[in-house]
Amino acid sequence: MSYVKVFESIDKNKDGKISWDEFSQWIRAFSPLMTSEEIDEMFTELDADGDRQIDIVEFAKCYVVGEKEEEEEAVLKEAFDLYDLNRDGKISPGELHVVLKRLGRNKSMEQCVKMVGAVDADQDGHVSFEEFKTMMNSDSKTLL
Repeated sequence: MSYVKVFESIDKNKDGKISWDEFSQWIRAFSPLMTSEEIDEMFTELDADGDRQIDIVEFAKCYVVGEKEEEEEAVLKEAFDLYDLNRDGKISPGELHVVLKRLGRNKSMEQCVKMVGAVDADQDGHVSFEEFKTMMNSDSKTLL
């Protein structure tokens, strides 16, 4: 998913800016135990002009990936870990269902099984990190 689409999904009131509340809701979808102070720290880091809102340019900066392969790998691993809730090294349809629900993208369990199946190259019923990387480097970002 492009950063523009992610931005638009976070910007619930469609005013072209992400408020602290919108940002907090998005972060808590992935990390429900994150404190308000931690969220505020992240928000402040992204809010370059200090207007207490994140615009598309400020948001895009968090999506800039360095040219080094290790940096890209680290960013992809971080994204993968957001879905791998039980930290077993694979994304199950159930984990996908939970994360998408937290993001307000209600998909049925059956839809989540199909989404996982679409990128599950070894047909084990889960998305491994290697399968996730392949998906993220393709034009089809099925899980996002």
